[in-house]
Amino acid sequence: MGLVMPVRYTQEPLLMFKRICINVCQPTLTYGLACMSSTAIQMRRLESVQGRLIKQSLGLSKLSHNTALPKALNIEKIEDIINRNVLSLYNRIFKVESPARRLMQHLLSRFILYGKTVPGTLLDRVVSIGESPTKRAFNSQHVPKTSVTNNDGLVDSIIHLLCTDNFTKPYSHEHLFSSSVNHCTLIYYASLYFN
Repeated sequence: MGLVMPVRYTQEPLLMFKRICINVCQPTLTYGLACMSSTAIQMRRLESVQGRLIKQSLGLSKLSHNTALPKALNIEKIEDIINRNVLSLYNRIFKVESPARRLMQHLLSRFILYGKTVPGTLLDRVVSIGESPTKRAFNSQHVPKTSVTNNDGLVDSIIHLLCTDNFTKPYSHEHLFSSSVNHCTLIYYASLYFN
């Protein structure tokens, strides 16, 4: 990217925003969701809420697409965080003698014998993630975070734009000028289209 665009920007504001998003936004959105069963629609809504929070924090309009923003900021998907929390909770249940452990042992033995899970249970979620419930129950392996590595041109462009002064200083004269020019250009092209 340095050959195409000169790398003159600093990523300090971007790193600060990313740290706030990871330490405040994501734990707030995912708090307690490892204990509850959730549908694909609910996961999409959570991803949408995360995208809206990111756009609002960066000063972008509501109509901007947010599919590449988390990838550009290297922010983990909500679904991956919840899956990691589910696996961690499942493993921690087996470490402490409790009624939850006895229930999980019973459900695990039924799964081993019959190959079926009770829908909505923690064991069912571990199996639906694609992990082995016996390995996750008794091995205390750390569940690694998923990392976003393959950037395409769109993600690289978004990273470049987010690191420029126009976005790190949203109320600067340059930002206000560029947003008004973009707005006037949009009105001009709309008038050409509708006339």
